[in-house]
Amino acid sequence: MKHIIDETYRKIGRKVKVPGFRRGKVPRKVIDSHLGEEYVRGEVIRNGLPTLYMVGVRDSGIMPVSDPEINLLDTDEEGTVTFEAKVDVKPEVVVRGYRGIVVERPNTEVTDDDLRKALDEARDRFATLEVVEGRPVAEGDFVLFDYKVLADGVPLEGSSGSDRMTEVGSGDFVEGFDEQLVGGRKGDILDIHVTFPPDYGEKELAGKPATFRTIVKEIKRKVAPELTDDLVRQMSNFETLEEFKDDFRERISRAKELAGERRVREEVAKTVVESTDVDLPDSMVDDQVLREIEEFAQELKGREVTLDDYLGAMKGTREQLEKGIRERVTAGLKAELVMDAVASAEGIEVSDEDAREFIRDGASVGGGDPDKAVEEARSRGRIAAVRASMRLSRAVDFLVECSVFEGEEPAPEAGVDAEDGTKLGDEPGGVAPDAEASGGEETTGTEVAGEEGSGDETAVEEELEE
Repeated sequence: MKHIIDETYRKIGRKVKVPGFRRGKVPRKVIDSHLGEEYVRGEVIRNGLPTLYMVGVRDSGIMPVSDPEINLLDTDEEGTVTFEAKVDVKPEVVVRGYRGIVVERPNTEVTDDDLRKALDEARDRFATLEVVEGRPVAEGDFVLFDYKVLADGVPLEGSSGSDRMTEVGSGDFVEGFDEQLVGGRKGDILDIHVTFPPDYGEKELAGKPATFRTIVKEIKRKVAPELTDDLVRQMSNFETLEEFKDDFRERISRAKELAGERRVREEVAKTVVESTDVDLPDSMVDDQVLREIEEFAQELKGREVTLDDYLGAMKGTREQLEKGIRERVTAGLKAELVMDAVASAEGIEVSDEDAREFIRDGASVGGGDPDKAVEEARSRGRIAAVRASMRLSRAVDFLVECSVFEGEEPAPEAGVDAEDGTKLGDEPGGVAPDAEASGGEETTGTEVAGEEGSGDETAVEEELEE
């Protein structure tokens, strides 16, 4: 620790004030007599152990996933220190049978029903509202209303409105409000009971129950025009309805293909993750859970809501919140470790230049400055995180390339063992130096976890919205 001792004395000498000596020129013996040798020794150890610990980590080749428990064993007058550090390390993961995973072939057929729904959505953009007479409010109606908010039966000052309109079923006013309009008639006065969300803009109402005394003034329904060549020319660059339909079929087909590709990626990743044992250290999960809770609390603080206020409004406890986050974090960490093991086994790597190019492409698509985006990522230390995310994504790409659709024979190059599904010519989890990354579209690590819910309908809606 000699160099650390020297640096510690220099720092103390610049801070301590001793009569007869200028700052920074105080001799060591004077510092020792003025502050005490034990104090200086304590500062040396406090300043030096973190550095020496990192040297030990580097020399041992381990990958810590928790803060160390350091136990000082011995020191001597010459500056030598002996200590032990106990730390949780990244678990070793062995993956087997990840080549030749059998998956269901996605259905990308464009049906007449798909086309009808898409065309109906296009017509809706040119729909008009017509007044409804002689019937009550129904799902999908547009209701014009006045309201006054009451808390504990007392009207709240400034909490009223007139000539507001909401679509029943859209939830675009206050959650739980519009559905209670169903059955009401023009002229009815309805008491609608709601609970404001915890992050509601008006702090005095956030998370609290209230009553909207509501007058139904008018009921309207949406009427879409007939889809004709004239309407097509108004809403698009096409001249005829048939051209318009053909374009929609192509877009729906592409959207279904993208949704199918996502499902295959999720399925192969999920299959490998669920079949692999991973012994996650508790500290690894605990640190991530704590970090996510702190980030969530900061997000709420930005809306002037405390975590306790949020939990009270949601009628939940911190333990319940932690449990939900812990389950998600555990699944995500396991998935990342498994995909990392696949990447290591197949020699998949991502360079800094790969990461920079990925950032440039993302900035270009979003209309930003590619070079500025790279510089910002570099200054924030995000390049390594992008590389890690791309590496996991390329591991999933590899799994997809080696997968087999149900009813098909695996390709010879997939190297699948007919007995147990492990790859041939290599030990499970071994390195294949000649393996090449697929270079496919990159995603974040979240997709690796195999989360569900990206179905055809969502993908089609996103594509058509564009």
